[in-house]
Amino acid sequence: MLNKIMKIIKRFINRRVLEQLYFNFLNLFLFKDSQRKLARDGFCQLSNIFPLEEINFEKYLDYKDFNFDNNRKKIEINDLKIVYLILNKIGCISILKKYLGENIYCYDNTILTLGNKKSFEGSWQPHHDSKGRRIKIYIWLNKKNLNTHPLFYLKGSHKIIRNWHKYEDTRFRDIDAINFNKIYGDTGDVILFDTHGIHSHFKDSTVPRSVVELTFEGYGFFQRLNKKNISNEIKRLGMIKLDELVA
Repeated sequence: MLNKIMKIIKRFINRRVLEQLYFNFLNLFLFKDSQRKLARDGFCQLSNIFPLEEINFEKYLDYKDFNFDNNRKKIEINDLKIVYLILNKIGCISILKKYLGENIYCYDNTILTLGNKKSFEGSWQPHHDSKGRRIKIYIWLNKKNLNTHPLFYLKGSHKIIRNWHKYEDTRFRDIDAINFNKIYGDTGDVILFDTHGIHSHFKDSTVPRSVVELTFEGYGFFQRLNKKNISNEIKRLGMIKLDELVA
C-alpha cells in the first residue's frame, strides 16, 4: 500500500509539475506590461514593431504553388542573427528572459508558410506542446487577412497544472473554436505565446500566409531542459544558446 502511495506521489510531484507551480508563483509578483499580459493570458501581440525591410524575406517565400497545408524553410544564419539583434533592440529578448530565465536556448528558426490545403490532424487540432513552459515567437510577414488561418489560443490555459503520459493527453479535439482567441497578425507584428497553453485548431482556411517561427526554452532544474538531457537535445533539435545570437 505504501509503495502504491509513493508511486502516485512520484507521478504527480515531478519536474514538470514543479516547474508549473514555480511559474504560477512567479506570475503573481514579477511580471508587468507586455510581460504581464503574456504571463496572464499566455500570449501577447506587439503591433507593427519589426522592421521587415531589413531582411530579404522574399527568398523564403518563392513558391510555385501552395499545394500543402504547411511548409518550413530554414533561415540562413546571417539573416537569423539580424532577426535576433532586432528582437533584442525592440525589447522582445528582455521579455523572454523575464519569462524563461537568463539561460535560454532557441531552435526551429524557420519561415513557416501555410498553404491552401485543409487539415484536421496532427498540429491542426487543439493541443499543448508537451514541453512545459516555453515560448514561440511569430513575426507576421503578410498583411492582415481575416480569411487566413489565425493563431488560435485558449486564453489562460497555460497556467493549468498538467501531467500528461501519452500523446492523446495533449490533444483537445472537443474544444469548440468559439472558445479560443483568434489572433490575426499584420505585417511586422510580433506575437509571443506560451506553448504549454492550448492553441491551434482545425485548418479550414485555404488562404496562404507566412510567419517567422522561433522557439525558446529555458534551461535549469525546473525546466524540461536540464543537465541530464541538454547535450542530446542540442543535437536533436539543433538548439543554439540565445546569447550567442544577440552578442
